[in-house]
Amino acid sequence: MGILNKIKKKGEPKKIADKQVSRSSKNISAKDSSRKSPKSEKGIKKSTAKVKRVPIEKMPDKYFDMIVKPHISEKTFNLSQIDQYVFIVSARSNKSEIKKAIKNIYGVSVVSVNIINVPSRTKRFRGRMGVKSGYRKAMVKLAKGHKIELMKESK
Repeated sequence: MGILNKIKKKGEPKKIADKQVSRSSKNISAKDSSRKSPKSEKGIKKSTAKVKRVPIEKMPDKYFDMIVKPHISEKTFNLSQIDQYVFIVSARSNKSEIKKAIKNIYGVSVVSVNIINVPSRTKRFRGRMGVKSGYRKAMVKLAKGHKIELMKESK
């Protein structure tokens, strides 16, 4: 990994230097270029009808790091009938990040997210004490008509 990081870093400073040169040649400061005019945001309306699924290549890696796996049990299978799904998520993620990640990965619109922290517990295994690690669950409620296909139903 060390060699690959060095190769990546060799290409990056040139790009950053080019951007700095172009800013200085146009006499635009970094603060002015990051500002947006309020007029450009007024005429935009948000549509909630369909959410486009972002291609995996263009998605940030943080979305896949946040959502660890779907939590599948009998209870969560019954919840999926009413458009609620349960995922095991990373301990540092929050509701808004989980909402964005589900929206981009599965291409559905999320109504609400509830988070449950499951604490770690001590367990006895073959006469020795051990620790069953805790985790964080996110219960995601989707808009009507949106589905996530986690398992194929057998007929």
